[in-house]
Amino acid sequence: MRKWGSLCLLVVTMCSFDRASAQRALAIADLLRAAAHGNVQAELMLGVAYEFGRGVTQDFNAAAHWYGKAADAGDSHAQTLLGNLYAHGRGVLEDQATAFKWYMRAAVDGDSAAQTNVGFMYFAGAGGVKRDYTEAARWFQKAAAQHNPLAESNLATFYEEGLGVPQDAEKAADLYLEAAKQGNVYSQRRLGWVYAQGVGRRQDWAESVKWNRSAAGHGDPVAMNNLAYFYERGLGVGRDMSQAAKLYCEAAQSKMPEAQQNWEAIRASIQGQPQDCDEAARRAASDVASGQTKESTTAASKTAAHPRNMSTALICIKR
Repeated sequence: MRKWGSLCLLVVTMCSFDRASAQRALAIADLLRAAAHGNVQAELMLGVAYEFGRGVTQDFNAAAHWYGKAADAGDSHAQTLLGNLYAHGRGVLEDQATAFKWYMRAAVDGDSAAQTNVGFMYFAGAGGVKRDYTEAARWFQKAAAQHNPLAESNLATFYEEGLGVPQDAEKAADLYLEAAKQGNVYSQRRLGWVYAQGVGRRQDWAESVKWNRSAAGHGDPVAMNNLAYFYERGLGVGRDMSQAAKLYCEAAQSKMPEAQQNWEAIRASIQGQPQDCDEAARRAASDVASGQTKESTTAASKTAAHPRNMSTALICIKR
């Protein structure tokens, strides 16, 4: 898979705004000159610059133009990125079949992001292909062998559910762990569930707290809700109603029903019905000290029923 160290040429730091702007403009001018002579790397980098507005005004049409040139020349990363534009209708008309075509060309060439997306499209039955869990698993396995965290996460779900592969809770846990170590938030949350339930791993509340905390630190509302429950009940961590109240409050802002129910139960037991999460934490701490806060009666065990959202395989590509 292509390394992207050269892209740092488009980002200038430790200098004045005017100087940085001039240097970025110079870098783009150099890329344009190189691309005019058929330099495929320059075409690819121009596509990235226009897609993300690096040194130029963001322009998806221009991004599609330059990705297209590099993709036609056989650059697998450009093919994947062009597939993304077709998948989402950015700079081109949305066309899942064309997206699949470009993903497949890159996947055959070994691009792990494209392999992950091909796997997802077989999972979803998108892009003009029939739903085929076995074929989806095959492509996830190819990408996971390259340590692509999205592929590892999706393949873990397949092993967890027995989709296209034999059901294997231990293998699922292994894959979630590999993806979680690379910062995949969904896998961190799922690994928290694995340790809480003792499925594929020995039950370990401290490990569950650790991985839910990692996911919560990235704003995952389900992980926040789970971590709040642990603080409320003292599972794997010291009982702390202040932290529980704050986390339930923050998770509830995502409109997740379990979090909203738990937050309302906690809020009802805090003096003064606080609306602000930091205020809720302060009041909960004060009420605990005075012995007034009651444990939530909400069925927080529902927090274990995590949704499985594999759409990240299509929209969260590591570049």
